[in-house]
Amino acid sequence: MRKVFAFLLFLLLAFPGRAQDHIYVATDRNTYLAGDLVFCSLFCVDDEGLQNGYSAVSYLELISGDGTAAEAKIGLFNGRGAGSFRIPSQTPTGTYRLVAYTARSQACPEGSRILSVFNTGSTARVNGGVQLVPEKDYKAVAGAPDSVTGDISLSLPARLAPGKEATLLLSAPLQKLDVSVSVFHDDALAPADGKSLAAFLDGQPAAPGKRTGEYEGEIIQANVEGLGQNVKKEEDEITAFLSAAGDPSNVYIGRSDAEGRILFFTDNIYGDRELVCEVVSMQGHSCHISLAGPFTHPEAGELPALILSPAQRSALVERKASLQAQQAQPMDTLVRFLPKREGQLFSGSPVVHYHLDDYNRFPTIREICIEFAHEIQYVRRDGRWRIRMFTTDSSSSRRYVQDNILVLMDGVVITDHGLLEKFDAMLLEDIDIYRQPVAMGGISYNGVVNFVTKRNYVTALKFPENVRVVDFKGVSYPIAYPGTLAEGTENDRRQLLYWHPALEIAEGNQALIHLRMPTYSGTFRAVVEGWTADGKPVRAEYSFTVE
Repeated sequence: MRKVFAFLLFLLLAFPGRAQDHIYVATDRNTYLAGDLVFCSLFCVDDEGLQNGYSAVSYLELISGDGTAAEAKIGLFNGRGAGSFRIPSQTPTGTYRLVAYTARSQACPEGSRILSVFNTGSTARVNGGVQLVPEKDYKAVAGAPDSVTGDISLSLPARLAPGKEATLLLSAPLQKLDVSVSVFHDDALAPADGKSLAAFLDGQPAAPGKRTGEYEGEIIQANVEGLGQNVKKEEDEITAFLSAAGDPSNVYIGRSDAEGRILFFTDNIYGDRELVCEVVSMQGHSCHISLAGPFTHPEAGELPALILSPAQRSALVERKASLQAQQAQPMDTLVRFLPKREGQLFSGSPVVHYHLDDYNRFPTIREICIEFAHEIQYVRRDGRWRIRMFTTDSSSSRRYVQDNILVLMDGVVITDHGLLEKFDAMLLEDIDIYRQPVAMGGISYNGVVNFVTKRNYVTALKFPENVRVVDFKGVSYPIAYPGTLAEGTENDRRQLLYWHPALEIAEGNQALIHLRMPTYSGTFRAVVEGWTADGKPVRAEYSFTVE
C-alpha cells in the first residue's frame, strides 16, 4: 500500500484541476452546554454536490471572535465522516462557528454551522456575542424549523406517552439516501441560526488549501530541533520513527527535507494517544523532533448574538442534570462504534502469537526467548544487545538466523534493543512475531517482533535524548448513539434520544428507527440531513410531543 503512495500522490498533484473539498457538518443539535459531547456527521462534496473521496481526514474548529474553543479531527472515507468532540467546560457562553476543512481546502466560514453554547458554571461570555432579552419577549426570537429539501418522508405518532417505545419511519421513494438522523428535546434554548444547510449551499466556494492533499490519512509534520549550527540540513538527511503506543499498525518512518522538516504519511491514528517520536542518531549530534499542529485557526467573521433570557432557566437546569448523568457513565458503554479505516502495515500477515499467561513466567526477555519463543533470540553481539529471528529455507530443511529485525513494544519502535535487557518481563502479556519481510518508508526489515505489555508500559521506558513521548489528539472514532440508557437509570432525563451519522437508505426502501421516550414531558424534534446518490441535498424535520 505505502509503496504505491508516492506514485498516487504524484498523479493527484499533477492534475491540480480537481474540484475543491466542500465540507458540510451535521450535528446532533444546534444548542449545547459547555462540557457537552457534540456528535458530528461530515459530508465532503465537490463543486457538483457529489461525494468527494480525495481526502482522508477533515479538521474541525469551534471558533468565535475570542478564538478557537475546541478542535477535532474526523476521518473521511469516500466523502463521508463521523465522530465527536467535547466542548471544554470552561467555554464561555456565546455563539460559535463550527468550521470544517481539509488539507486541500481552507475553512469556509460562510458555509459553516452555527452553534450556541451555554455555560451554566461560569459568567464568562464571548466578547460582544450575547444579547439579553426579557422573558416576555423571548418567544418572539425562538428558532423556527428549517425548510424541507429533497424527497424524503418521516413518519411518527404526533403524541407519545413518557417511557414508551415508538418507531420512526424514514422513506426514500425516488433516490438512494445517505443521511444523518438526530432525535432530541426541542427545549427553550433557541439556536442562533437554524438554517445550516441553506447557509452551506449559499456559501462561498472553498479556497484551495496550502498543504499536500491527505489522500490516505493525516500527514503529520514534525520539525527537527537540537541540531548544532555546523550541521547543514540540506546535506544531512535525518530519519525519524513515529509510533502510536498500543497499535503496531501505527508505525511510520519519515526523512527530513532541506528545511529540517519531516513528514509522516499516516493511515489516520484514532483516539487520543501517546506518540513516541525517535530521531535516528546522527554522528556527534543528539537531536529530537517536535510535532506541528495541523489546525489553521481561521477568523470567525460576523456571528449572530446568542439570546439570554430568564425564560431559559428551567431548560438550563434540565440540560445540566442530563449532562451530569451522562458524564457519570463512560460514553463507550452508551454509544455504538462504527467501522473505521484500518491500518495496512500488517494487514493479512500471518503471525506467531504467544500469550504469556499460558506459560510459566520468567523475569527477563532473554529467558522467555530461550524457553519457549523459539522463533527469536536475544543475544549480545559486538557489545550490543540484539533481537534476532530464526527462519528456514523454502524446503524447511535448513534453519538460519536473520538480523535487521524491527522490534516493537506496544507498537512502539525500539531501535536500541538494550532497553529490553532490564525490562521486567513479568509485565509482558503477549508476543507477536511476523516472520515475513516488511518494507516501510523506504526501509526493509527481515521480520517484526512486537512485545505487548499489560498496560502500555512501553512509555515508562527510560528512552535516550533523541526520543520524545508526546500526547497526540488523533482522529475521532466514528460513533452512533442508539438511545442506550445508562445502567441503573430510573428517571430518564435524556435530551438526545437518537443519533446516527451515516444511515443509508436504498431507493424505494425504508429505515425503521426504534426510539424509547424519556420519562418527562416536552416537545421533541427529529432532523434528517444528507445527500442523494446523484448529489442532491435532502433535509426534513418532524416535531412530536411526549406527554
